[in-house]
Amino acid sequence: MASLPDVRKGMSDAGVDFEATVYPGARHAFFNDTNSMTYDPDAAADAWSRVLGFLGERLG
Repeated sequence: MASLPDVRKGMSDAGVDFEATVYPGARHAFFNDTNSMTYDPDAAADAWSRVLGFLGERLG
């Protein structure tokens, strides 16, 4: 998380359309539903919805 401001600036400087979403409390591999130690169903559902929205916008 500490590097996120630098990532945002780098993306902006490069002209990249970039959106970062931070899920408080979510751990690495929060999307991995085979790992009960890290899986976060709420964060995973939101992330998946965002991915589908992104692809829908870009790919029609």
